Formats: sequence, C-alpha cells, structure tokens
Amino acid sequence: MFCVYLHIPFCKKVCDYCDFRVMPAQSKLYKEYTDVICKQIVCFESERPGLLKATETLYLGGGTPSALPPTYLRQIFECLASVGVAAGRLREVSMEFNPESTDEYTVESALSLGVNRVSLGLQTFDADLLKLVGRSHSVERGLESLRLLTSKPNLQVNADLMFDLPGQTVDGFLADVDRLSDFPLNHVSFYGLNVSPRSRLGHRVSRGELSVNEDLYEPMYLGGVEILERKGFERYEVSNFAKPGFESSHNRNYWDRGEYAGFGPGAHSYIGGTRFYAPEIYPRWKDYVNSECPADALMVDRLNRDDELMELIWLSLRQSKGLRFEDLRALGIDNPESRSAACVNKWIRKDFVINKNGILHLKGRGWIFMDEIVTDLANAYSNLE
Repeated sequence: MFCVYLHIPFCKKVCDYCDFRVMPAQSKLYKEYTDVICKQIVCFESERPGLLKATETLYLGGGTPSALPPTYLRQIFECLASVGVAAGRLREVSMEFNPESTDEYTVESALSLGVNRVSLGLQTFDADLLKLVGRSHSVERGLESLRLLTSKPNLQVNADLMFDLPGQTVDGFLADVDRLSDFPLNHVSFYGLNVSPRSRLGHRVSRGELSVNEDLYEPMYLGGVEILERKGFERYEVSNFAKPGFESSHNRNYWDRGEYAGFGPGAHSYIGGTRFYAPEIYPRWKDYVNSECPADALMVDRLNRDDELMELIWLSLRQSKGLRFEDLRALGIDNPESRSAACVNKWIRKDFVINKNGILHLKGRGWIFMDEIVTDLANAYSNLE
C-alpha cells in the first residue's frame, strides 16, 4: 500500500509541549507555502513518474491543516489530482483539525475537497490543564467542534486526548475518556505526554516549575483502555481505539512498514527500503524545492538488517495483531521461536505476552512495558547471528 502525507506547519499558537516543525500562522505565507509544496509534489512526480498514482490514502497533518484557508487547500488538492492523486478515488482522505479553526465553513470546505476522515485535537476537557499546556481553545469550543464534526453524515471522526499531564489526576483523565466516548465517535486516540526538553513545557519541568508524576501513567492508561473497551472500542494499536471496521488505514500503513511519500518541511518518506526527508526548517525547505529538489539535499537513512529487525518487532508488537514469527523468518531469522524462547518465556511468565498460534501479542501490563519487551526481543535476535 502506498500513501501520501502533507505537512501543514501553521498553528494559531504553538502548544507548550510541542517540539514539531511548526510555526505561528502567518497569512502572508499561505500562498507562498501552497505554491512551494505544490512544486515539491510536481518535482517528486518528475523524479518517480507514475508512483503517486498508486496512492490509496492521503493524510493532512501538522501543525494545523484546518488553519490553512480552503482556497489554498483546494490548490493543493488540484495539484495532487494533476499527478494522479485524485481524492475521490482514494480509500481514505484524513485531515487534522483543532477546535479554534473548526467551524461550519472550514468543515464543509474540507468535505467538498473529498476529506472523509478527521482527527480533532482536544487533549483534555479540564480548563486549567488546557491553559497549563498552552492550548488556545476553551473547553466549550472543543465541545462545539466535536458536536459539529459528529453531526456530519458519513464523516469518520477521531478525537485525541493526552494523559499524564502536569497536575492531572487519574480520576480527571478517566472522566475525560468517559465523556469523550459518550459522543457518537468511531475512533479515539490517547497519548501519554512526552516532555521534550526543547519545548516550553520541557523548560518549565527542567526548572522545577512543573512536574509529571510518572507513577500515574499506568493507572491512567489501563483505566482508559478499560473504559473504551467497555463502550465497544477495540485497541488495535497502543494508543488507538476504534469501533470494528473504523481503524485508520493510513496509520496502519506506517505500522505495517508500507511505503509513503511526505511533502512539506521535514516530512518523511519511505520508498524502496530507504527513509528520507527534506530540510526541516522552512526557509531551507523552500530553497531546496526552488532549487528543483536536489537529491543531495535530502537526509537519507538506508535501513540495515538490524534496523529492519527493530522496526518489525516494534511496529508489530504495538499493534493488537502482534508479531508473527513468520515475518521474522522472512527477514532471515532462522527458527525464531527457539532462538528467542528464553526471552519470550520470561515475559509470558510475567503475563505480559502471549504466544498464540505463532504470533506474539502484548497483554495486560505488557502494553505499559512495550519498550522493554521490544528491546529484549531485538537483542535476543541480534545477538544470535
């Protein structure tokens, strides 16, 4: 499966926890940005003619794609159609929204372009926590946006929450999950806060002004899972939950190590076993595109066998469908069951992993210890050449 990702870097306000390549929305840059990303798309098509015609899903992320005025979004969609990525024939066309830029006009404009799946960044229903982490919307605006999006027939809606925020309680987060899952949604995501030292929030934590209680991570996560499962959502990835049949095809392609092309500053691509991305800083990315996208300006990461092994284990185990020994054999690991038996049995005894018909699945608290289990397995295979 082949997918396309578009990075829209503009935000009304950069959240305090954010360390992505984003920038405050500046209307004077909208046309320039649109022209440049379209030029990058055409450049890619010239270098790899016909590849984009294989696209099955399109994802607009950021930043805040809904902050880019519909006129410019239409120009981008028309450019994509000109190289064979016509929204109307795609399996899934997803777009991220934030409450402050979600209104009737913006939503209807997106629908008219072919968007059929949206992801709304709510993060929390606690007004104090929203302010603490630098979100620019109010609780009521978040609720209004949720009501608007879920009122649109045939639009698949995901909503995001965050947990383990500074000062957040277990009961507070579980109340958020309970409240959100009462809406007519078919997909919910929640993510534990990752405090980047580069972010404003990270600076405040390092100065001792704020703290994150890591002991609350487990009860928040497991409690949230329990609520969603009780309401008919199935965990198909460590942070993603869907009613049956409503999983994100685009994200699944990433986790299944499918190929994709990314456009915009710092957007990553994965083609032919090689990962690469253009310059991340906006002026440098613009210069790269205006110089006809020279290959020697790309950051390139060619995966070796150990890289592929780690990715396979990590991306498989983070999904409910698990890690197949058959896939390890396809990667050149002989007798993977016996070669990792000691490692696997250790985690089975802890009741963190189950081996079901030659497939390893995380279970219970194993989802909390996923990183340790992945590292343990990768070491077991890497050390047995």
